Amino acid sequence: MGRLKTGRLKSAIAATVLALGLSVSGMAMAQVVVVRSTGPSAVSYPPGKRLPAGATVTLRAGDVVTVLDRAGTRVLRGAGSFAMNTLASRDAGSAALLARSLSNPVSVRAGAVRGGLPAQGGEGGQAAEPIPVSIWLADIDQGGRVCLPRGSDLYLWRKASEARRFVWLGESAGGGTVRVALPSRTAGVAWPRAQVELFDGHSYRVAEEGDPNKGVDFEVVMLDPEAVPADAASLGTLLLDNGCKAQFDWLAASLEQLDGAAQG
Repeated sequence: MGRLKTGRLKSAIAATVLALGLSVSGMAMAQVVVVRSTGPSAVSYPPGKRLPAGATVTLRAGDVVTVLDRAGTRVLRGAGSFAMNTLASRDAGSAALLARSLSNPVSVRAGAVRGGLPAQGGEGGQAAEPIPVSIWLADIDQGGRVCLPRGSDLYLWRKASEARRFVWLGESAGGGTVRVALPSRTAGVAWPRAQVELFDGHSYRVAEEGDPNKGVDFEVVMLDPEAVPADAASLGTLLLDNGCKAQFDWLAASLEQLDGAAQG
């Protein structure tokens, strides 16, 4: 009888430890991601570093560290200590808008932003660098991996949008290509699915018209739409984990602009 009670007690303790372990593990998944850092402590906080919830960032004079938390970007300036509390009280809606799966518009005008995100204007009436309407885009001037939820549209995007531009698009392995026009002051156009179908794991090439040797290659990584989070830190982590560094940079830069506009 005593042995039976002892066995039950051990089982209960083991179950409790397991439950606590799972709880701690779940908490550790809530992360803050470093976007950039400068100053004496920069080596301790390189871009892409993940900080668990509850961690403390200790900075020295001259340090500036930008992190991505659940709501968006946060700038830490030393000297001082900062708690990484992922229960951010700021508005977290911008990250959800950038993470949504879009269909059309066919093109995105420079400086124009849809879906409740504020348009950005520059000095003298000139449009500032446009904010993407979605992070599901392929920068035609950068290569690497491009993440995309299955069923979502992908946008061909460029930062410099003043001049008209033509590129050729096709699979890197060869085959047919399609000519894509980006009119002046148009930052992005929808991927021409009818001519070039998107496949998980396939590589595609965007080549400059007039100079086919000038271009970039990128690999498509299809994501489960149900696994795409709406909060900024988790979304950034998902992009980094799948090697989609350019999109992580776009996410952080867009949220920085939006956070700045909200505070301005």
